[in-house]
This record gives sequence, structure tokens and C-alpha cells, in this order.
Amino acid sequence: MSKFYDTCALLELQNQAFNSHFLISNITLKELELIKTSSSKDFDIKYKARKLIHLLDENEDKYTTINYQKDWDEAIKISPILFDNNDSKIIMTALKVSLQEPVNFITADLNCKKLAQSIGLNTEYLKPCIDTYTGFKEITYHSDEELAEIYNQLYLTDNIWQMLNNQYLIIKNANTNEVIDKYKYTKEGFVKITFPCFESKMLGKVKPKDIYQTIAMDSLKSNKITMIRGSAGTGKSYLALGYLLSQLEKHKIDKIIIFCNTVATAGSAKLGYYPGSRTEKLLDSQIGNFLSSKLGDRVGVERMISEGQLELLPMSDIRGYDTSGLNAGIYITEAQNLDIDLMKLALQRIGEDSICILDGDSQTQVDMPIYAGLNNGMRRVSEIFRGDSAYGEVTLQNIHRSHIARLAELL
Repeated sequence: MSKFYDTCALLELQNQAFNSHFLISNITLKELELIKTSSSKDFDIKYKARKLIHLLDENEDKYTTINYQKDWDEAIKISPILFDNNDSKIIMTALKVSLQEPVNFITADLNCKKLAQSIGLNTEYLKPCIDTYTGFKEITYHSDEELAEIYNQLYLTDNIWQMLNNQYLIIKNANTNEVIDKYKYTKEGFVKITFPCFESKMLGKVKPKDIYQTIAMDSLKSNKITMIRGSAGTGKSYLALGYLLSQLEKHKIDKIIIFCNTVATAGSAKLGYYPGSRTEKLLDSQIGNFLSSKLGDRVGVERMISEGQLELLPMSDIRGYDTSGLNAGIYITEAQNLDIDLMKLALQRIGEDSICILDGDSQTQVDMPIYAGLNNGMRRVSEIFRGDSAYGEVTLQNIHRSHIARLAELL
């Protein structure tokens, strides 16, 4: 049976659609051209359209285009179900093909699904794919017998929970919600997580405040690259800086390099030109405020810079930069404000002797439309890196900053 995709299904599937041959209407091609330049469409859908057009151009042998015939308009006009619009024309194209060969009409639009079914097309509804990967899975038990079976499964090799490499497993009591145990899945099987702690002169002892911070700290200690997601106040930057400072003081790394994209907060007024050197301008921006608040004051930040322990590098200047031989800890803060190309450029700077931490909130704190949706660099890193032996990712769940900060999350 031939697959016949409508426009919204192709936009949703992207690369996945080209795994096997399929059919489309030429109306879909026209719609894609209109979407990519439309002033009324949001950035995410226009980006999807541009990406899909490139895929269609590069994979012409993977699909067949069926041209809509003008004389089919009459069939739409007399139909009590269809309307004179592109959706109906695409459905009609699929219906005409189905008279010659079996067709499975695939759509991601519920209305199109109902219309196609109403005129007798074999129809499949494609639910929009929502990425819910957090870097961990939580399982619960209700009895001692269930807990015993969980522990039994931990030592088997069939991986019944479908864990990825470096993904965490949290075991909770279903009645009390108490965390009973925590493990990380590796190529060698499940590894029990011990209680982590970082310590530095500037931040003192950094201890986890919940199970999610615990596994994030374990990832920082055990992986070359870790992404920490979470809302404001969940402790992303506190954990990242705590680990980097502890490694610096133990001489495990020689310096901390912060890649920063100094984007003004969405909806805020821009203050214009800042005088001074590159470093002075950065210290007067949000990255300077961030470091001063975490490390005590600006004097402490400037001292670290002057002693060569800290370097601030704006994204505008990183092309050609190479951290090889620097034995550095690379910190990409507010990483939600990077698109895929900027993120790729940043990660390509990192040498074999360096570690990398990314933090941000790609769900709610993106400050420019160009960094949102499918074009978001954090989202793409997660999709590509997850499961790699060098990569860990954790989405923090709880806001610890203050009661007010927790209330603000509800706004």
C-alpha cells in the first residue's frame, strides 16, 4: 500500500518521511513555498518548511508527485463534505490515486483525517511528536514484591525500561513518593549512584537539594559534556559553576572559558552602546551580572580574569577558536539563546582535553524567535548527543531559589 502524505504530515515527519517511497500532491509543494515566506506564519513552521523543501530537493528519488487536475474541482464542488481549499484538493488527489492502487492517506491534521475518512480513504492520523526526554526515567512500586522484581531486572541484560546510555533510573515508593534508589544505565549495565558533593573556596560545599540535582551532579562528574535544563531557580548555573570551580581548584582543569551570546531578555528595552574593552562590555551585560551574583562581586570575577583562570568569549568571536591544549572547562550558559548553527560552531571549538557544560531553558526562556522551536541549538544537541557515552543530560524539576520564584513560574 502506497503512503500518501499531506503537507502537515510531511512538516511533522521531516527526515523520517524519506525512509520509504511515498506520494504527495503538487498542492503540497505550492503550500510549502507559501509557508516559508509567509509573514503570518511563526518562525518554527517557516523553518520546518524551508528544511523540508531542502529534503525534497535532495531526495527526489524517494517520492512521486501527483499533479492535481483542474477538472477535479467539480467533484469537490458537488461534494457535501469537501470545500474549495488546498486540504480538500490534496485529499481529492489521494482519492483519485486510490482508484488505481491502494493508498494510505497520512495526515497530522485531525480535520483532514475526518474529511479523508468521510470520503472513504484509508486514513492514518499522525500525532504530533513532542520530545519529552529529560535524561531520566522514574519508576514506582507498590509492594515489596514489586520492588524485588525491579532489583531483579536491574541485573538482567534485556533493558526492559528501554534506557539510553547515561540515562538515569529513579526508583520511588508509589505510596510515599520517597526516592528509594537511583541508577545510571551504561553499556556495562546499571550503575548505582552515590551521593555527590562539590567543594570550592568561592562557593563552599555544593550539595544536591533533590534527586534531580543529585543525578545532574553525577553527570557533571562522569561525562565530558553535560546539558542541564530547567526553569529559573532550579540550580542549573549553581551546579555548573560549583563543579567547574572545584575542578579548577583541584587543578583538574586550568581555566574556565565561558561562551556567551549576550542577547537582551525578550520584551526588555535595549540600553544601547556599552563603552570599554570586550571584557568590560561583557561584564556590564547579563553574563557579568550572572557571574557577580554567583561569585560574590565583580571584583572577584575580574581577579579570576586577570589571573587567567576565567575567560569570557562572545559567540561573535569564537570562529577559528580552538580549546585544544588548554585543559579547559567550557561553560555555555543561557544556551537556549543559540540556534543550531551557533551551537554547532561552539561545540566544534572544544578540544579533546576539555570538558563542556551547557545550561538553559529552551522551553520558556528563549529570548529571540530565531532561536526557538526546531531551530533551537539545545534541542538539537539533545536529539543528536543523547545515548553517546560522553554525554549526559538532566532536566531539573524543582525551583529552590525562593517561594516567590516558585509562584512566578505560574505566571
